[in-house]
Amino acid sequence: MPTASPAQVPGTQTLDRTFALLRAIAAAGEAGASLDELCAQLGGTTSTTYRLLQALRQQGFVRPGVERGRHVLGYELFALGAQAGNPGGLRDLARPALLRLAECFGDSFFLLVPDGHAVLCLERQGGKQPVRSYSEAVGGRIPMGVGQGSQVLLAHLGRRDCRDILRHNAATLRLDYGLDAELIAASLPSVRRLGYACGLPDRRLPGYTGLAVPIVDGAGQVLGALSCALSRPRMTAARRQALAEAMMGEVVQIVGSPSGGVVAGG
Repeated sequence: MPTASPAQVPGTQTLDRTFALLRAIAAAGEAGASLDELCAQLGGTTSTTYRLLQALRQQGFVRPGVERGRHVLGYELFALGAQAGNPGGLRDLARPALLRLAECFGDSFFLLVPDGHAVLCLERQGGKQPVRSYSEAVGGRIPMGVGQGSQVLLAHLGRRDCRDILRHNAATLRLDYGLDAELIAASLPSVRRLGYACGLPDRRLPGYTGLAVPIVDGAGQVLGALSCALSRPRMTAARRQALAEAMMGEVVQIVGSPSGGVVAGG
């Protein structure tokens, strides 16, 4: 029996508008978005957009902003996101590890997970040293292939998945970051051999580097990565070795927790 395309499924258009509305409100940040701004941005009628906003408010997905007449994301999204962003308890297990690493080295550390053609930041712990990073905050996404976190994740994905992802992202990597997808692919055997990745230089953040180690399950499926970011002058050979050993050690502790279910990759 043939399946209907998304456009043919009853209610799909309303769902698409609702999701677009939530993304537009999210993009407005703390200031929020007004009804007129949302209508102008999304192209819907005032009455339809108003009804969707009211429905989202009733469900807790949207709430009034500080300024009258403006709308911001509701706390229900945070509650759902906290559950979605903790697969197998990984976020809870990684949080104390990130804190210990940041206190020890003074750098910023992240928990990253693969999310389709992107890498998503599930947790972040800032260090004493100022740093810029691609994932500026929890929930931030970057194209797979950018930075040491995505490099180590790609190295532990299946060859077909890795090839498809890099092919899909090739134009973005080249135009936005000055990265060559073929060079990224060529670096992955070395990453698998070493057990960690240091990323490839790009035009966005040329003054920064980092190191990432993988977290994979017993079947070899990659679950995420611990990653750090620091300025290039701070990444000496000795520091690279110390970071790799400490981060791999933290992954071993995550693996050995009562929640279990994950093992260190390398």
